[in-house]
Amino acid sequence: MAYREHTQPILEDSNAIIRDIEFDLDASIEHIAHWLPAQGPIKDFIHHNTLHAVQHLPFHDGVAIAAKIFGARSYLPLEDYQAMYRQGRIRSDAIDWAIDHSGCARQKRQKLRETLFEPEDTGHYPPVSLANHGIRNAWLTRLEIDMNSLVHPVLFRLLGNFLDQGISRWSLPKNGEHFWDCVMRLAQNSFLPLYPLNEPGVRELLSEDPDQVIKVCLNKIVGDEQLYEQYLLEMLLAHPGWAGMVLIIEQNPNALLARREISLKEMIAVELAIELAFMHKKKGPNFPGIAVMPHKVGTPLLKNGAIRPKIPLHLKVWHEAMEWSLHSELLSALKPNAAATATKPLPEVQALFCIDDRECSLRRYLEEINPSIETFGAAGFFGIDFLYQGLDDVYPVAQCPNIIVPRHLVKESGSKPKTNNKAKTANLTDMHFTAHSMFRGWLYTQTLGLGYAIRMAWNVFRPGSKLPGIRTLSEVESHSQLHLLRNEHKIN
Repeated sequence: MAYREHTQPILEDSNAIIRDIEFDLDASIEHIAHWLPAQGPIKDFIHHNTLHAVQHLPFHDGVAIAAKIFGARSYLPLEDYQAMYRQGRIRSDAIDWAIDHSGCARQKRQKLRETLFEPEDTGHYPPVSLANHGIRNAWLTRLEIDMNSLVHPVLFRLLGNFLDQGISRWSLPKNGEHFWDCVMRLAQNSFLPLYPLNEPGVRELLSEDPDQVIKVCLNKIVGDEQLYEQYLLEMLLAHPGWAGMVLIIEQNPNALLARREISLKEMIAVELAIELAFMHKKKGPNFPGIAVMPHKVGTPLLKNGAIRPKIPLHLKVWHEAMEWSLHSELLSALKPNAAATATKPLPEVQALFCIDDRECSLRRYLEEINPSIETFGAAGFFGIDFLYQGLDDVYPVAQCPNIIVPRHLVKESGSKPKTNNKAKTANLTDMHFTAHSMFRGWLYTQTLGLGYAIRMAWNVFRPGSKLPGIRTLSEVESHSQLHLLRNEHKIN
């Protein structure tokens, strides 16, 4: 990573001049973005590997690195494996096989087998990781400031309003406005202060571009250029869902139906500015930076190789033995059914199930309780790539995997002729705004509100009076129709 250093007056706090340390910001963001989940907006058929960042590695290396980064346990607690062994779910011959393939020297294998059955009291604790035990913990342990609980409500509200897809009555961004420009406009021009960005020093800083803001904030908040990248990674891992979604939207703007201009760099700049603003409010402009505060013993540091995999050999052996035992158990259960399928009569019922994490157990249960039922697993879109647009939907939504471009459109339309929607919308809009005036709101509350309160009380004490009968439910008339618009290109 390339760095260059110079002194430049950018933001003045009292009489101090901040010393800007410039490093390769774009390269650092690209590097840490590798650890974010590929979680896009949930509007389409989606599925992804949550550990895609380590999927190129061998299994045990990958989960060991994931534990160092994300803080999740890679294996079951030791006592759980030991309990499965006592129950007979893990066999002794499977343990022997796992030890032989563990890479342990032959003269040390007996000692390894003995460690498998030793008691362990710390197995339920999450591993030491960047996400949970990194340098950002100094805010909580040294200064007693819970930075996440302060920053996240403000940041998430800004992100949610900016990325809104039509649920809100008013759109926050202007047409083509970037996230950074939108936040800067609110912070500098709003009649109501955008807390906590109304801090004088931080408000002045927002007039700079995102790159400059990030460098200034890192210099003030961290203070050591060798810790910049780690701090950014830990900050994003505190909300990986939002960070990953922003990255996906930046890389693929079409992921949103109503396009929004946002980048991971802009989100980082806003979040760091909010952090700096809160530090000014809580500790003043001369607060100590992360580099000044001493780190706790065992704090993982990227510069010291914190993500090098350290595989616990005894847990690796237990896990391999468990999988070997479960594979044998599964194959033994399937073996007698293989011969029965040759003389199986024609099924009475055939059912298709979407392939996911739950469908196989349901399918096997149905086939077990009734041999005349035959089930199949199929992709969730059943091989039909199409867009669906409901009656009240503004945009059609793809109902197929992301890698497939849909060639058909299923559109819902009303069975009754449309009325004058413009006049109706205008009337509803006028009513919406006038009803929120002070006098009319009070008048409606005192009159209509009393009637609704009586009705609600009646429904509470006599709920059966509102339940529709079975006949009423069965006589609901269809109010819409589906139209299939095909592409002339034939499906192979």
